[in-house]
Amino acid sequence: MALSAHLTAVQSGMALMIVGVVWSAVTLRPRTGAGARWAIIIGMYGLWMGLTLAAATGASKGLPIAGAGHSADATVEQFVSAIVLGSSGLMTLGWIVFLAGLIRSGRASTPSG
Repeated sequence: MALSAHLTAVQSGMALMIVGVVWSAVTLRPRTGAGARWAIIIGMYGLWMGLTLAAATGASKGLPIAGAGHSADATVEQFVSAIVLGSSGLMTLGWIVFLAGLIRSGRASTPSG
């Protein structure tokens, strides 16, 4: 689980750098763009924190493959699962909005005719 948390942190950091470079090409309304940006950032940090917490506590209900053979108190399991699932959902929503804005900007720059 600790390796999973470590890899998530490294990959999330790289993804955030790439998003930062590409963000200027995205066409979104200011509030929508800000919401997507924060959803990605909070989602990635939340996922990393949830996995780190799972590694520290032995929680594995929400991540049965990475945490095989370990378990924690039911309350801790639910708390870690809520953080991991909530962060994953938030991050996915942010990425969908980001990609929609990227596709929209690609269509706007394509010459018609």
